[in-house]
Amino acid sequence: MTGAAQRTGLSFPGASDGMKLLGELGIVRELTGKQRNRAFAHDRYLALLGEGT
Repeated sequence: MTGAAQRTGLSFPGASDGMKLLGELGIVRELTGKQRNRAFAHDRYLALLGEGT
């Protein structure tokens, strides 16, 4: 989450809360199952990238 906080200018708790909300809304999916150093996927975006390949 540190990367997201740095890129957005948000505090770490703010970035974490934002990603939690995006997950609850089904916009992103957490991939690692960890509580630290998590990675997220935006499935609709990945599907668009995969079209026609």
